[in-house]
Amino acid sequence: MSFKGILTQEVKNAFEKAGYDKEYGNVSVSNRPDLCMYQCNGCMPLAKIYKKKPLDIASEIAEILKESKTFKKVEACPPGFLNMDVSDEFLCEFINKMKKSDDLLLDKPEKAKTIVIDYGGANVAKSLHVGHLRSAIIGESVKRLFKALGHKVIGDVHLGDWGLQMGMVIAGIIEQFGLENLMTKEDREKYITISVLEKTYPEKSAQAKADPTVMEECKRLTFELQKGEGIYFDIWETVLAVSIKDLKKNYSRLLVDFDLWKGESDVRDIIPVMIEDLKKKGLAREDEGCLVVDITEETDNPPLPPLILLKSDGAVLYDTTDLATIVMRNEDFDPDLIVYVVDNRQGTHFKQLFRAARKTEIAKDKTELFFAGFGTMNGKDGKPYKTREGGVMRLEDLINTLEEEAYNRVKDAISGDVDDAEMKEIARRVGIGALKFADLSNHRSKDYVFDIDKFCSFEGKTGPYIQYSAVRAASIINKAQDSAEGEILPSEGDVQTELFLLLTDHQTALENAAADFAPNAVAEYAYKLASALNKYYHEYKVLVEEDEEKRKSRLSTLELALRVLNKMMGILAIEIPERM
Repeated sequence: MSFKGILTQEVKNAFEKAGYDKEYGNVSVSNRPDLCMYQCNGCMPLAKIYKKKPLDIASEIAEILKESKTFKKVEACPPGFLNMDVSDEFLCEFINKMKKSDDLLLDKPEKAKTIVIDYGGANVAKSLHVGHLRSAIIGESVKRLFKALGHKVIGDVHLGDWGLQMGMVIAGIIEQFGLENLMTKEDREKYITISVLEKTYPEKSAQAKADPTVMEECKRLTFELQKGEGIYFDIWETVLAVSIKDLKKNYSRLLVDFDLWKGESDVRDIIPVMIEDLKKKGLAREDEGCLVVDITEETDNPPLPPLILLKSDGAVLYDTTDLATIVMRNEDFDPDLIVYVVDNRQGTHFKQLFRAARKTEIAKDKTELFFAGFGTMNGKDGKPYKTREGGVMRLEDLINTLEEEAYNRVKDAISGDVDDAEMKEIARRVGIGALKFADLSNHRSKDYVFDIDKFCSFEGKTGPYIQYSAVRAASIINKAQDSAEGEILPSEGDVQTELFLLLTDHQTALENAAADFAPNAVAEYAYKLASALNKYYHEYKVLVEEDEEKRKSRLSTLELALRVLNKMMGILAIEIPERM
């Protein structure tokens, strides 16, 4: 049981012993740490139920808790708060148990959930750009978070590989190389490269927007592709393979990894069966040549437009593929929860999708659907981040920029003899860490401003500050040249107590993040822990401490704090350098 869980159980028992409903005995970390460590506010609502003053109820319970060895101070404070400080001995006992535990005493769920995280959402035949950043790193962190909490989690990139853009890409490739030069697999692999794809889609897309004839040809090729056979399908397979190889390379730089590399195309055989079933049930109807599902309800204001299954030309949209993907996920995983980590601007689409999935019973009653929308990364002008020329920046270029900035800062700051290869590796971890922490320290729903000077600073709430704190602690442990196997002693002072209390609260940080699918709670905890760790190893010397028992206790404390910090940074998918 977690530390706060143990305290809550003891306070609930006191409520029950005093003759009150124990469910009101929940304990929380004090919002006034200058007054107490923990508090319980349950006596206020009990006052109405039991027709007593809340302070009288709190006083009764405080008297019972004063007999406990868990607390060194329990006070009833107006108008009816219970303020509590835990004893040094109880706190130290828990810290030592935590140190000896492989999982840091993290509570596991009684029944693990099966969770699918839909994130990444890259489009085939296009380079990743800054717009793909947040989905990738938030989604990866949410996946790691729920795995850490003991759930079965499947991460799916859900590629955009089956829509009109594919018809445009195929049209552009044929125009460049001629259909006769693309008939064999060897020829296709020769001509279709990532550099070709990066130019083909934007050029053909611009042509199609300017010329209706080109647009019609792209639509025709999309329709032919979606039949699932022939040369157009063969070209598409090569485009897909080339794109995925490039995507994996760039995602790996962000430490983003997917369990599934599924795309819209993977449900192409499910769609006809699904549509036929919806027709038979009377849930799909024709509207101006399109096949739609009505989803609006009387309470909707404004009304939700119907979800379109088929366009008038028979082509499918991502409404269709997203609905069919739920069918596929039901068959493959029978999930308890599907989380979509997607830009806030897609909110209406997911409201339509979830409504349609419920109305058609494609989503099972047991399966929760959650839209984890996120804001945009903006420039200092408050608009979505662009290059100096005003174009959309490639993600690869953004990563390079951060690593170069980190290299310059690390080179000036690092001490000791470090060769250039190691310097670049340190800079890679610091640069990526700076970028990811800056993003993840904000609530996913909020926009934020890209500020490279602020992100890469070694001071303040930044990735490099936390990395440096971890490296410093690791350096002290390594220099000690003995194992951190000593028993941790009761607190030597306020700085150590602050660190101890923070260490006991790591599960709360994870639970808060999971409750809102928002890793910023983990990032905030990591920053607080790094700050407390920094204060600890400045306040209490380790290497020069002459008292052997104290020395081993401090070393063990550092080791535990570093384990917890590394775990939190691992959930954020941020690496700690070997040295800084």
